[in-house]
Amino acid sequence: MKKILLLVLFLIVANATVFAQGCGDDFLGTKTLYKNPAQKNIPVPAGYTSVFINHVGRHGARHLTKTVESTFAYNLLFQADSAGQLSGDGLKLKEMVLALQKAEDGNTKSVSGEGRLELEGIGERMEKNYSGIFASGATLNIRITKEARTKQSADAFLQGLNKNISPPLSADYHIDDTNLRFYDLSPGYKKFEDAIDSNEPKMSFDKQLHLNGINNAFSSRFFKPEFLNKLNASQKGKFVSDLFGFATIVYSLQAEISKAGLSMKDVDFKSFFTCDQLTALSISDSADEYLKKGPGADNNGIQVRVAVPLLVDFIKSADDFIRSGKYNAELRFAHAETIAPFAALLQIAGADKSGTNLSQISKVWQASKVIPLSSNIQWIFYKKNGSEEYLVKILLNEKESSITGLVPVRKSYYKWKDMRAFYMKKLASFHIMLTDDMNAYLADLK
Repeated sequence: MKKILLLVLFLIVANATVFAQGCGDDFLGTKTLYKNPAQKNIPVPAGYTSVFINHVGRHGARHLTKTVESTFAYNLLFQADSAGQLSGDGLKLKEMVLALQKAEDGNTKSVSGEGRLELEGIGERMEKNYSGIFASGATLNIRITKEARTKQSADAFLQGLNKNISPPLSADYHIDDTNLRFYDLSPGYKKFEDAIDSNEPKMSFDKQLHLNGINNAFSSRFFKPEFLNKLNASQKGKFVSDLFGFATIVYSLQAEISKAGLSMKDVDFKSFFTCDQLTALSISDSADEYLKKGPGADNNGIQVRVAVPLLVDFIKSADDFIRSGKYNAELRFAHAETIAPFAALLQIAGADKSGTNLSQISKVWQASKVIPLSSNIQWIFYKKNGSEEYLVKILLNEKESSITGLVPVRKSYYKWKDMRAFYMKKLASFHIMLTDDMNAYLADLK
C-alpha cells in the first residue's frame, strides 16, 4: 500500500508543470468557481420522456468556515506587529488580512453571492432542460445537512428552478446527515483520514514538493529575523496554509468585497506567492483530496465505500418513484466530501481512476473538474411512452458522463434495470443489502 501511495504522489509531482503555465487561477482546486457547461446534449432516444431526477450537489461558493481573527495567521501577524517584528511586506499583509476580515464580517460558513448565483443557474437550467418534470403540482423532496450553507444553497437552487414556474413549486427541507455526511459518521474512515496525514508516503511527498523550503521562504518575507527564528516548522506551515486559504477564498467573495467598499486588489493574497509556490501548494491540496476523498490508491477503499449510504438512498428513492411517483425530484445539498467519494463509487468516468495505473494525474482526476464549488451528480430518468421501461442519463456537473464498466444504450443513457443490477452487484460485493441500517453500517465500517 505504501508503495502504491508513493507512486501516486510521485506522479502528481511529475505533472506540476500543468499548473505552473502562466501562473493563472488553476491553483484554486476545490474552490474553483462553478462554470456553466454550455454544451450540446446528446438527443434523448425516441419515444422517451423525462419523468424524475435524482440529484446531489455541493453547496455553492462560500465564505471561510472560521473567522479571520480566529486563524493562526491572523494571530501570528498581530503578535509580530505588537513586537515591532513585521517587515514592510508584513505590514502590507496585515492590512490585507484586515480587509478580508471586513468583507467576511458576520458571514462565516455562509454561501456567498457567487455561490447563490451558481446554484440559481443550476436550478434554472434544470427546469429549462426537463420542464416536463416540473409542471404545476410537481413535488420535490429537498434534503440538506446540518450546515447552514446547504440550506442557503437549496434556497438559491429553488429560486432558479422556480424562475419560470407559476405558481412556484415549494418543498419541505429535511436534515439527512446519515446519507449526506457519511464521512463524519464512520469511525473507520476517520482513522483512515488521520493516517493519511501522518503516513510515510505523504511525508515523502511533501519533501519532494519542498514544502518546508516554501514555508521558510514565504514566511521570511513578512517577519524580521528575530521573530522568524523563533518559529518552528509546524508554525510556518500553519501560517502558509492559512494564507493560501485566503488566496483561494477571495474568488468566491467578489460581491461581498465590493459591498465592503474594497476592490479585489485590496485582498490579492495571490500576489505574495510565486508561481512555483502556488503550484506546489495546489498540488499538495489536490493530492490530499484525491487520497482522502477520491479514488486514491484503491477505488474500493474505505474512502470510497464510505459513500455506500448515499448509493443505497439513490436506488431506494428511484424505486420509490417508480412504485408510487410520490416525488418528481429528489434534491440533496451537501459538501465536497459527499460528491468526490460518491462519484468514485458510481464509477463515473473522470472521477473513478485509482492510482495504480496512472501516467498523468491531471488527466485522471482533477479537483477543479470533479468537485468544484456547486459540483453535482444527477440521474435523469426517462420513461418509454406506453411501457414501464426506464432509461437513466448520468450527469457530472451537468455534463453527460459515462459509467466505467457498464454498457450504455446510447452514450450517457443506461437502461435502469441494467444500471440498478450493476450497482446492486457492487453493493453485494461490500456485503450490503438495501434493508441494512446505514447508521449501523457506518459505525462498523473499517
